[in-house]
Amino acid sequence: MTPSVTTAELLAHARATIALPAEAAKTLTALHTAATDFFTQDEAVKRTHGSDDFTYGFRPYGRQYSVSPDRPDMNESFTYWADNPATVPHHDVPTVAPFLQALRDYWAVAAGITENVLTDLAAHYGQQTQAPVAFRDYSYLEINWYHPSDRDLLQDRHEDGHLLTLAVSDGPGLEIATDGQMSPVPVRDSQLLVMPGSLLTAMTGDDIPPLFHQVRNHRLPRRLTVLFLANPPLDRPVPPFVSREGRAVDIAQLARTSGAMFGLPPAPSRPAGQTSG
Repeated sequence: MTPSVTTAELLAHARATIALPAEAAKTLTALHTAATDFFTQDEAVKRTHGSDDFTYGFRPYGRQYSVSPDRPDMNESFTYWADNPATVPHHDVPTVAPFLQALRDYWAVAAGITENVLTDLAAHYGQQTQAPVAFRDYSYLEINWYHPSDRDLLQDRHEDGHLLTLAVSDGPGLEIATDGQMSPVPVRDSQLLVMPGSLLTAMTGDDIPPLFHQVRNHRLPRRLTVLFLANPPLDRPVPPFVSREGRAVDIAQLARTSGAMFGLPPAPSRPAGQTSG
């Protein structure tokens, strides 16, 4: 079959771009506003909305790194799992509730795009009759709020270790590996960069390599990035789209442990508060 445009881009270039329609773009604009309101609150307030292990909600500066713990990513973060506000401590109070509503609205957009990409990839590998990868209960939005820094790189060169990352930033800095060198990605409003991770590499029998990337410091007073990070189910074995050379691969096992390379705890088999499959 002829692959979809996005699938063809991923196969040819290990990345793709998707422009958001106008109505979907409004949810991204609203999320930028709500995120700015949240991150400019007092540190003590923000910390009340983070879990003890920093998996859910607010994650303060210094808790995550790209390569080495002595070079933490120069940002705070907020993670929103499985379209479930109850994963965030004190989720129903005014200091976070508007932010969570904006996250929910954009989640629907990003999850719909991810569904289409994964369904098209499954079809490309002859799995049209199988259910698409059930990613929604195991994936999350991550909002990164960058700190001013004198370092050349705000995040060191890495790949995300997920199936896909849908990335969009409000300022320059993102650089991707292209023809053996790191090249800047133009900033375009409401255009998402689809970045495959090593889980998708395993799913496709190495057809689609992970996209390595980094964030260069342009000395901006503020910078915000919105990421949708797609995982496969984490509570049961997940076979790849294609297996080659008789290799047995459990994508779920890879997914549960991939966060360790960034100093994060193992991914939860089911996000807190989740009760349905």
